[in-house]
Amino acid sequence: MNNELDIDGPDINPATGLPLIEDTYIDVGGSPYGQDIHPPAWQPPAPEPYWPPSGCGEGW
Repeated sequence: MNNELDIDGPDINPATGLPLIEDTYIDVGGSPYGQDIHPPAWQPPAPEPYWPPSGCGEGW
């Protein structure tokens, strides 16, 4: 019977926070240890507000 802890390698990928697959340096999301190969999802830039030129709409 062996009660020693298995401390051969890390358990969590620090770049993603995901657990590593046993006996590998690949996390459950597919990223190698220390890397996050899945960038965040693209989001469109926030629209800039439209400010009409001064004087427009006055006295039409």
